[in-house]
Amino acid sequence: MTAVLLALAFSLSARDFDVVSPSGHTLYCDVVQGGAAIVGMDYSPQNAEPIHLVIPSHVSNGSTNLNVVAIGDSAFIYCFWLVDVQIPASVKSIGRDAFNRCFGLGSFAVPATVENIADDAFAFVLNVEYSGPAQGAPWGAYYLNAYHEGQYYYSDNQKTHIVCCQRDATDATIPSSVTSIGANAFSYCTNITSLTIDSTIDNVESEAFQNCTGLESVYYDAKSSEGYTFSGCTSLRQLTLGETMAVIPYSFCSGCSSLQSIVIPDNIVSVGTDAFIDCTSLESATIGNGLCEVGISTGMFEGCTSLKHISMPDNLQNIRSFAFRNCTSLSQIILPTSIIGIGSFAFCGCSSVGSIVSMGSTVPSVGSHAFDSIDSAIEVVVPCGKENQYRQAEQWQRFENIQGQQYYVVTTANNPSWGQATCTQQPTCDDNTATIEAQPEEGCRFVRWDDNNTDNPRQIAHNGTGLVHRKAIFEQTAGIGETEMAQTVKVYTSNGNIVVEGAAGEPVWIFDIMGRLLYESEIRTAVFEIRRPTSASGICLVKVGNRKAEKITLL
Repeated sequence: MTAVLLALAFSLSARDFDVVSPSGHTLYCDVVQGGAAIVGMDYSPQNAEPIHLVIPSHVSNGSTNLNVVAIGDSAFIYCFWLVDVQIPASVKSIGRDAFNRCFGLGSFAVPATVENIADDAFAFVLNVEYSGPAQGAPWGAYYLNAYHEGQYYYSDNQKTHIVCCQRDATDATIPSSVTSIGANAFSYCTNITSLTIDSTIDNVESEAFQNCTGLESVYYDAKSSEGYTFSGCTSLRQLTLGETMAVIPYSFCSGCSSLQSIVIPDNIVSVGTDAFIDCTSLESATIGNGLCEVGISTGMFEGCTSLKHISMPDNLQNIRSFAFRNCTSLSQIILPTSIIGIGSFAFCGCSSVGSIVSMGSTVPSVGSHAFDSIDSAIEVVVPCGKENQYRQAEQWQRFENIQGQQYYVVTTANNPSWGQATCTQQPTCDDNTATIEAQPEEGCRFVRWDDNNTDNPRQIAHNGTGLVHRKAIFEQTAGIGETEMAQTVKVYTSNGNIVVEGAAGEPVWIFDIMGRLLYESEIRTAVFEIRRPTSASGICLVKVGNRKAEKITLL
């Protein structure tokens, strides 16, 4: 009863004075019966810096020394960046909503000396460690005294479901026993730089890796995922999607401002709303055939202000509303023959578009404001004989320069960092001959076109209409070969995984035999084990630092 009265006392009192904690944070205090209550903290969400807070056992109010006996109602509510709090044994009461929605806390230790904990004091906190007398555990927390081993907390002693990861963890090697990862389990783990989630993971719950601001490289192939998986991972620059996953959830990488390119493989059949919204460094996007019928989702690339190149699947039918809104660097829109609908505001704000190619014999329907901010004088290429149909169609009639063309050649590369492919001569209504050319980057070579032709440059002819898509296949020459590494570095397999010894601090890449990147990371330990990428089979190439790569056989 005394503890309840204490909670009521400090929740209703005004802020009386401020103190600076041992961790350097300004705390707001009230005078209550028996001492002082912490009722808030000077915190600005704009700072977005992890907070490791130490609450003192006593504070001074002028000349009066007071024991800290309570934490007030809503004292730290919504303090997302609070990743660690040390509560002194002097605290006897924790108020309602005191740490509600402090997602960054992960696992939270409450001294056994605390006698009263109010409703929702730890709502949405992943795990509370507590063995004291208070009733009502876990007071809104997801778990109470979760099974703890190493840097992870689990919901069971079989270690199948990760509740949370310690927020100061630097390595995110997922144990082989794990089949699911809980909501916010790794949120605000700012020291983790690389991550592999393979197809042994059945489900990843919402916001699992949100605001992991140090995360740079991810291989991801979970069977099922919920939303906001990597939202706010502002250092994520490389994301490789595996060959098993079928769905990208909503807001999957929203706000990943360092991501530069994305390849959505053919096995992806659905992408949620706003999946890559505000990825402001994204320059290129390749969209696989799995999305042909479902289409490009609402807001999928909205606000990707650096996006210059989009490769759409040949049989894509729909582009949803807001899909590319405010992609201000997009220079060209190429719509495949199969497009039947473009949603409202789909390309609104794409002010740098210099041409549109739409080779559908049936004019695609276009929603309101879909082409707002695109210059009406740009060239619009349509099939020969269909010019008037386009000129009369709603939204298309705003364009002044609609020209007919027999077909259009689109060229791409299997890896844009290894080389570029261009069409140096497009066909016309009178001449169906086109010239394409592959241009490898230094340290790479052109191998073939995707139809196995090896001519370069190459002339192609087509008697039909529509888009013709040709992909140039490149491979690296510098660093990929059979030359052995220096004797101080060893690369071998163990239990199906790849192990690198003697190269701590250096980068490592894994390629398949076709030269496609499967994994990228920094070697952080003297003996560094890499969980086998799901898509790796047979022979793969492991490149460490600036050494030539070594062939490894995976059994």
